[in-house]
Amino acid sequence: MNESSHISGEKLELYALGALPETEASAVKAHAAGCAECAAKLAEALGDVAVLALAAEQEAPPARVKEKLFVRIAAERTTGGQRKIVGEPKRPRPIWWNWVLVPATAVLAIFCVGLYRENRTLTGELQEARRMAASFERERLHVMGLVNALSAKDTETIRLASTKDGFPGSGALVRYNKRLGKVIYSADLPELPPGRVYQMWLVPTSGEAPISAGTFTPDGSKTWDAQVPANSEAKAFAVTVEPQGGVPKATGKIILLGGG
Repeated sequence: MNESSHISGEKLELYALGALPETEASAVKAHAAGCAECAAKLAEALGDVAVLALAAEQEAPPARVKEKLFVRIAAERTTGGQRKIVGEPKRPRPIWWNWVLVPATAVLAIFCVGLYRENRTLTGELQEARRMAASFERERLHVMGLVNALSAKDTETIRLASTKDGFPGSGALVRYNKRLGKVIYSADLPELPPGRVYQMWLVPTSGEAPISAGTFTPDGSKTWDAQVPANSEAKAFAVTVEPQGGVPKATGKIILLGGG
């Protein structure tokens, strides 16, 4: 082979596949060791073969190959695993070998990055599934609490009517279970100006301050519920108009009222 010429791409591919005769393969190897351009092309060909090898389905080696390998390992263990070649000096690694390592390393890096991204995606999906499961469990327990309160024999029903400060024709229906401390209600009321909400109150028989049972906005098809201290004796239930977000103590006029 002429040292000043470059190796053809076809011959480089045959070398990478191990399909060249030994003499031609030695010539290609020697030329690539001193030619950077051919070394780069050879590295690319070897990289392509490495990718194909990674994608190919692996097959178990024949039994005779395993036997030869085990015999060789046993022989090396007997001699201490050291073999010395007399008269042959240690040769430096060929230049083209560095070009082989680059594409192989790149393929491995891409593969690892893909696994990392897939792992992050699966972790995120798992966390979202856990969050949804926890949300469903909370909703299930909430619904069970409502069903238990509504079906309990000791649940009272109180109807609230409009007061002189309220809206004519308006009203509300409250179901209260003292033992569970559960207040469930619906209301028929007009819409309020922005920044104002309705607030339900339990008025104790002890003369203490009314206990808030939550805020709500008009919706004829919706039912609200609230938890109050268990065993609170209710003298009445009332509704007032309060600032957005509700207040700890009633400040507005009572527009709905019903006795317990």
